[in-house]
This record gives sequence, C-alpha cells and structure tokens, in this order.
Amino acid sequence: MDNMYTEYYLVVDLATGEAEEVELEEEFVEQYVGGAKLNLALYDKYKDEDPIVFGSGLFTSTLIPGSCLGVLTAKSPLTGKVAHASITWNAGAELKFTGYSFVVVKNKAAEPTYLWLHDEIADFVDASSIWGKDTWEATDAIRDEQGEDRIQLLIIGKAGENKLTTAQVINNYWGDGDRFGFGALFGEKNLKAIAMRGMGELELDDADAFLEKAEDLFKDVVAKVGAAKGFDAADYADISADLKAAAAKQTHRVDADFNSPLAYKVYLKYREDPSVMDMTDNWNPGVLVSDPIGFAAIGKAVNPDAAGEVLEKVFRLGLNPVAVASKLTAKDAAGAIAELEKLAESSEAEKFDAVFSPMAPESERTEAAYIAGICPVLAAKVDTLNADTYAELASLTTGLDFDADAFKM
Repeated sequence: MDNMYTEYYLVVDLATGEAEEVELEEEFVEQYVGGAKLNLALYDKYKDEDPIVFGSGLFTSTLIPGSCLGVLTAKSPLTGKVAHASITWNAGAELKFTGYSFVVVKNKAAEPTYLWLHDEIADFVDASSIWGKDTWEATDAIRDEQGEDRIQLLIIGKAGENKLTTAQVINNYWGDGDRFGFGALFGEKNLKAIAMRGMGELELDDADAFLEKAEDLFKDVVAKVGAAKGFDAADYADISADLKAAAAKQTHRVDADFNSPLAYKVYLKYREDPSVMDMTDNWNPGVLVSDPIGFAAIGKAVNPDAAGEVLEKVFRLGLNPVAVASKLTAKDAAGAIAELEKLAESSEAEKFDAVFSPMAPESERTEAAYIAGICPVLAAKVDTLNADTYAELASLTTGLDFDADAFKM
C-alpha cells in the first residue's frame, strides 16, 4: 500500500521467535480500510493461532483531529467474542512510526518476552527480569534498557501475569480502553509488553487537498469542543460532585491525546503541591486520570480524596478499575490498596456483551472512528467526525474510491 500505511504488516510468532513481514496489499485496504475492520480481517486470517492484533486506523498519526487511535483486537475471555479495545494517547501513532501499521501476535512464548518494534525491526527481548514488576517499574526498565524515554508501551502488571479476567493492558503507566480482559491474553502468551519507537513517515495521494480539508476540519472540531476541559469535558463519566471537588484540590494539569483538542485527561498530584510546575525529586507525585469512567467507579468505592492514589495502584497492578471497584470494601487508600494487591492475585470480572470498549459514549460515529483511527471520545462529541467525512478524506489520501459504507463494520 503506497499511501497512508506502511508497506508491510508484521506477523509475530512468539513460539518460534520469528517475525514475518507481509505486504499490505492495496486491495486488502480497499476492502477493509483499517482500524478495527482490518484488524478483524487479520484476526480471521490467523484465528487458528490464537492471535492478538494491534492495528492503526487509516488516519492514525495524521493531521486529522483526534488521530491518536490504535486498536487491540482479540477474542475476549469476558464476552466470548472478538472485541476491539481503544488505545489512545500516543501508542497508536507510534505503531505507524515503527514501520508497521498492523501487528499480529500469535502463539505463546516459552519464557517471559517483550516485543520491541523500532524502525522496521522487530526484536524479541527476554523479559524475565521485569516479570513480576508493576507496570510503572517495567515501563521505566524497558525505556532504560533501550535508551529511549519516548518509547510507547502496551504492558501488563501482576494481574495480567496471573491471567485474570480483571487484568487490563496498560498504556505506559496509565489505563486505557481494555475492558475485555486482554491483559490476561498477554499473560497467557508470556508477553509482558509491546514496546514501540520509530521515525517513519507516511505518503498520501493529494497532499494539498488533504491539508486544506484537515485545517478546515480542525477549526470546526475546536469550535464544537469549545472551552470545556478536564472533567467538564468528560461529562459522560458520571463523576460525582464530591469526587470532582476532591480532585479539584489535587489537579495539576489537563492533557489531550495525540493531535486532539479535547483535553479530558486530568493529572492529579497528591504527593506534592499540585501547583508546582517544576520537576522535583519526587519520581511519582500522582496519577493521570486517563480513564474518567474508571475513576468515577473507584471514586464511588473509596473516599473521594483517596481515589487518585487508589487508581494509581490499579494501574500499577494492571487491573481494570471498573471490574475491581465493586470488590473494594475499604474506604481509605491504605486499606483499598491492600485489597487491590489481593485482587491482583485472584479475581474475576463480570461477563458482559460488547464489541467496542465501553470507554466512551456510544454513538453512530463510534464504529467509524474505530476504523478511521480517531479518538472515540472526541468523535462522540463532534458530529462532523463521521463516515461521510472520513470517506472524502480517504479518497483524497489514498487515491482509492471510498464511500461512507467503507467505515462500517
């Protein structure tokens, strides 16, 4: 595929330690477009080898607003169906920059391993020394080992290593869109992490027309998002007034995903003054509330002023906050953290029925966003981020003829 994607997708066999580059053919993209739709086609192609597919959307890592999305696709132990988890922040964009727009991970490694993708190279790295470490410690260890602080990781903690359905795949230090127990699948494969870093570039068919359209679209999206930020922008999360008030006292800053104008992620500091902007000797002053719905669930289970610290432990252990919140009985941070340690050893999540991560409001635009590579939280708020818009942009960028139906599963 000449435009918008890298030339190959990667098939990784953990059992043999071999990685194969397979041409991403134009006809394949024309039929399946990208994101969750193309992931599903790859899953079906390799389904006899128990695959996990990590892929990007057509517009992931581009100038289209909200173009952060990567998608994890696998058979969920909680739904019994193939499901798609949203990966936001920077990991989806970094996947494309590595030189691989899609990665199929199949079979099981004999020993703990992490996959290191960089500049069209795939390395299998012994993860024995970080097996057992929490996600924060392991993220730092991998970045130190590879000598690059900007490596983006999909990583598991103790819960994933223990193959629990309450386990979540963590995005660097923070939780993300895995509500499906995919952390347990990583653990079953002895896969501690997928680490990514690259400097790749994308080509497109009509650059001038694309840039003009992208600029107009960005202005429209910014106008429709308005001034709302932080928990006001995450109004879908049912965060209580008490929890908002407690968090306001700890709020240090708000952040947005790659190329998104919607700053709905809130960084809380509870180990130092949240007004301090300078770097200090405090290595871990707080937590990024990357999952407002998960934060709301934890905030209902514990004292509101302890919610950030408890959420931090959830992320360190690689747990799904929604799945474990109802299992907490202690209201204070110390008591809840002790309970979480036990839950990371043995706990199960309730089964449910979903295809896409229940991380954002459901809308008719969710499906299209998962194919296009657009943050579903942003797409749910902005009506012009829809299948018709994506089809027009897809035709400009690829030189192929797409209509709105292409952005439907």
